[in-house]
Amino acid sequence: MTVVAERDNVSHRLSWPGCAMSYRLVLGVALMVLVSGFAAPALAQVPSDAAKAMVGAWEISNAARDKTCPVTFTIDPGAGGFKLTFDTDCSKIFPSLRDVVVWMIAPNDALRLLDSKGTVILDFSEVESRMFEAERKGEGLYFLRTQAAIKAETVTPDQVTGDWTLLREMEKPLCKLTLSTAAPDGQGFKLTVKPGCDVTIAGLGFSTWRIESNELVLAGPGGSWRFAESDTTTWERIPPSIDPMVLMRQQ
Repeated sequence: MTVVAERDNVSHRLSWPGCAMSYRLVLGVALMVLVSGFAAPALAQVPSDAAKAMVGAWEISNAARDKTCPVTFTIDPGAGGFKLTFDTDCSKIFPSLRDVVVWMIAPNDALRLLDSKGTVILDFSEVESRMFEAERKGEGLYFLRTQAAIKAETVTPDQVTGDWTLLREMEKPLCKLTLSTAAPDGQGFKLTVKPGCDVTIAGLGFSTWRIESNELVLAGPGGSWRFAESDTTTWERIPPSIDPMVLMRQQ
């Protein structure tokens, strides 16, 4: 009878509302501690050496590099990766970047740009040191390079000044020009057309030149021509044609 009475007494104490409430409270707190203990490591973003090497200013471009987007990578933790920031106009230039919110280094060392749902928007692989390439169906190739590397390859006016000959490939010279760094009108540098220039060129009235997106632009009242660098002594008029026009530096 004593055993039965004690059992009934324990049952009575456990069925007491205050005891049940305390029990549930203690259980809830324990579960919260347990869950938080497991969740913290999962949420922590530990940047690898490869991730740390990406921190800084980069540029995304298409293959022709007539479309560019400045982007800055950070190792600030975001949802599913690290945070990054784009230039204001990037979403207009490359609509596919509109949804990108984080980036990550994949197990195969690929660099991935992801949206808020974790969907991979661009999957870059390193094709050269500090140069990445990605392909997006229907949009072609994308390239990713550091802004510092691009700046180092930028053509400066001092590299272009001097005497040049304008000619059609495999034909006699059409015109001789001198490019200087004088800036008479603030719109470009001074271009001097030497006597004896072919009438088709002289009629354009070239009088200024400038470097624009690494292209050499000759301008005058009759219009402007653009040239892309083939090597340090030769520039070819663009867009390319079956009858190419080239500028060659005079020796």
